[in-house]
Amino acid sequence: MDREKIEIDYDRIDVARIMDQIKEKTAAEASDAPDLAGGDAPAIPDLDLTAGQGRTRRLLLKLMSPFRPLIKLLILPVDEEHRRTVLILDHANRRLDRLEKDHAERLNRLQEYTKLLHHLCHNLVIEMSKLKIEQETLKTKTRVMEKDFEFLGKREKALEKEVFK
Repeated sequence: MDREKIEIDYDRIDVARIMDQIKEKTAAEASDAPDLAGGDAPAIPDLDLTAGQGRTRRLLLKLMSPFRPLIKLLILPVDEEHRRTVLILDHANRRLDRLEKDHAERLNRLQEYTKLLHHLCHNLVIEMSKLKIEQETLKTKTRVMEKDFEFLGKREKALEKEVFK
């Protein structure tokens, strides 16, 4: 039997073309295979996933077994690229989580500073108000004392006039 060989251009790998060649070769092998019952070649079973799933899977694995090295060769670069991409994404996610955590800490710190400044301003306003009230009280007491001093000065002069007359 003369079998077709699958041609692979390793410089420009075309997976669709390779799969078409595999399908053609499989169909040719199926048509060349002798039928045990003496009739036509057996048809490829339908892929019914509910009934006979294990049998269909075994048949497909058996058909694909000669091509395992090729599949591994084709999938290996994809797997490595996928692994690199996952590592890059994981690194980026960790950096973003760290930045988010740092940002949250800074935001909490700024909120605490803002609260402290608000309390400080509030306490300063209260103290300034107390000082203003105390100043007004002292001014009032000073005026009262000035009036008393004037009154005592006038009284002293009046008493001196009475005594020295």
